Amino acid sequence: MSQKIDKDLMYSYYLEDPKTQSIERKLDQIKVQYFYFDKSLEISTKSNEVLNGCLLEGATKLIYERKSYNFSKFDFFFLPPEKKLRIEIESDSHKNYKICLVYSEIKKKRKVEFELKHFDLNNFISRGKLASSERIATYRTVWTAIKNGYYMSGFTNIPNKALKQGVLTSVNLVENKSGELEIYPHIHPGFPEVYIYCIPNEKVAITQYLINENGHSVCRDLRNGDGLFFPGNYGHINFAKPVYKELEFCMYMWIIPTLGLKNNIEPITLRI
Repeated sequence: MSQKIDKDLMYSYYLEDPKTQSIERKLDQIKVQYFYFDKSLEISTKSNEVLNGCLLEGATKLIYERKSYNFSKFDFFFLPPEKKLRIEIESDSHKNYKICLVYSEIKKKRKVEFELKHFDLNNFISRGKLASSERIATYRTVWTAIKNGYYMSGFTNIPNKALKQGVLTSVNLVENKSGELEIYPHIHPGFPEVYIYCIPNEKVAITQYLINENGHSVCRDLRNGDGLFFPGNYGHINFAKPVYKELEFCMYMWIIPTLGLKNNIEPITLRI
């Protein structure tokens, strides 16, 4: 019974594209809001709160302290405590915009400023390895947009050359006693994470696995706009079946609130 209850809980961490209704979830000191909008937004933070957001559909203007910035698809912003901004939508606009907002309480105060980071695939760096006769591909490219002690956030992209092979991501490669590399899920206990998948082809899905410390797992095929918000003590592996379509990108957005406690999160290996 306990295993069933745990799996039910694990399934509850998945999110669907909020086409029919806005999503709001909370884990400990972290709150996620994920929704479409077609009117201007006023966004603010409290005295012991910070915010990391990402625009997932549309292109518009962001107003902060009377200055206007271009704010486009896949751009990130960071808002310090007791600050506000406005996302400006023209009144005659008939477009749909989509945004993910991740609010976090502060456990250790840091001196930080407002940040706005613009998306560019040229900023991504390579990680992992392509497939070999002994091992599935773990190759991906990563852009860390925000890293300021309160959040680590960015995108992971799976390039076409890895998609054609089939690929695992969110894993650690560990060398065993024979010198061979083994693949394990990784975890970052104490620090929840948000994933949102961005895949410009409705027929392509990534199979996303959540794994607990006992090795019990659940999985779900996630398409564009789907995602999950989960505690960092769960292993999380993304598996892309071989895809032979040429995609501009095949990405997932990730945001990890670090509460002011850490500048950098180094995921540790979950040996199961």
